[in-house]
Amino acid sequence: MNICFMCDLHLPFDENAIYYDVLDWAITEIKKQKPDCVVFAGDVTCDGNIGVYRAFIEKMKGIGIPFLYIPGNSDLRNPETRGEIKSMASSVRNVFGDMMIYAVNDSDGTISDETYALLEQADENSIVFMHHPIKWLAPEELDKKKSWRCAHPEPMLFYGHLHLSGQTGNEVSLQAMDPDKAIGECPCITFYNTETKRLEKAYFACPMPEDFGEYLGISCYGIEEQFSFAIEQGVRCVELRSNCVNFDAERLSELVDAWRKNGGKSLSIHLPNFIGYEDGNVVESPDLDGALEVAERIGADRLNQHAPSVPMGVVKAHPEAIAEISAYLGKKLDKLSRTIVIGVENMHMNPGAPADDTRYFGFLPEECLQFMHLLDKNCKHCVGINLDIGHARNNIPFSQTYQVGTWYAQVGKHIVSYHMHQVLEENGTYENHMAITEPYGRLISYASFFHCWENGKINKAPIVLEMRPKDAYETTLKTFGVFREK
Repeated sequence: MNICFMCDLHLPFDENAIYYDVLDWAITEIKKQKPDCVVFAGDVTCDGNIGVYRAFIEKMKGIGIPFLYIPGNSDLRNPETRGEIKSMASSVRNVFGDMMIYAVNDSDGTISDETYALLEQADENSIVFMHHPIKWLAPEELDKKKSWRCAHPEPMLFYGHLHLSGQTGNEVSLQAMDPDKAIGECPCITFYNTETKRLEKAYFACPMPEDFGEYLGISCYGIEEQFSFAIEQGVRCVELRSNCVNFDAERLSELVDAWRKNGGKSLSIHLPNFIGYEDGNVVESPDLDGALEVAERIGADRLNQHAPSVPMGVVKAHPEAIAEISAYLGKKLDKLSRTIVIGVENMHMNPGAPADDTRYFGFLPEECLQFMHLLDKNCKHCVGINLDIGHARNNIPFSQTYQVGTWYAQVGKHIVSYHMHQVLEENGTYENHMAITEPYGRLISYASFFHCWENGKINKAPIVLEMRPKDAYETTLKTFGVFREK
């Protein structure tokens, strides 16, 4: 018997997002290989969208191959639909000739007594699949499941949730289909032959684009050191921070000239996070005018601006606030003699911050697009989106619905530049602006970026590495194979 295993697809509401490309590819691959059964081991959706869940089930059943499925933890994220989705699972015990496949619905970290009773019949001719690995079950479940496993070591056990593939004895961790979260390699589906016990993967290929290095750049937290590094390494894109206002003007001009002579193409300035709105008035940082003066003097090609720092409660009480801010900023920008590119940057939630009206504007794609369109109308410059991929990933709880791939779908054709870095997780909190040590990383896999870049779903534009640790730029450029050894 040949079984196709799928898991951790995380479909969003936007059908133009890359996850649907992965699903269509998987269906084509399944029809080509014609397995005897298809198994989905949880996390159909990213946020428990029941319409998306139902549509997926109908689409898979329409293939005409026996289909078994269970939900995963992300399918239960919506309190209003979690009960119904949890009930939408295949029967626990499924007979295929002399083979038994057990569908263990552990989506909430627990397993019912009825399921355990049926699992007592599992033997060497059985396949068991669940969403979580045993050690991830709720504490009260752990001993029961471990006891079952000790008494029944023969059945092959398959699970998802970890987003990476691996095998220990008769237990198999399945690679995620989600190209934002597939760890260590490209997303894939896995075929298992019950006679040979052989596993074979079919990959949704997302290699690093050949022209990727041509667009890479760095953000200069330390101007002298990091601009010099950009010159030495032939980095084509450089971003200055707002501290350029206080840097020696003559020395900065020398660095810019040397960089351009060495092949520098795109010079940007990250404007200060300055704009607010209080008592009906626009509030700006004292560094704004200085940063614009530097941009004029050195001939900057681009400016990046965070979305306005205005609480959503203020935006709702004063619908005119965002329009007034865009008009105010537009007048400032139009004092520049050259027409340049302006990128509106998305923001992210801080750990523990409430996702209510106290949070700032600019955490969702539609908010960034709103400000982008208003600013575009209010100045002579080309205005688009500077997509910070790490901010999109580290934006809980909004990142559950607006995943990185959904941001690509929502703003992809408006992107004029990128901020790229890795996000690290420790004890439930996230740390931004870290080095990228592998392209298919643990918190951010750039598989989706590579695929969308190559297939025209997102614009090709300068990619600025925005990283704070020492040697982070050297490490990251080596990861992407563009560092020049001296």
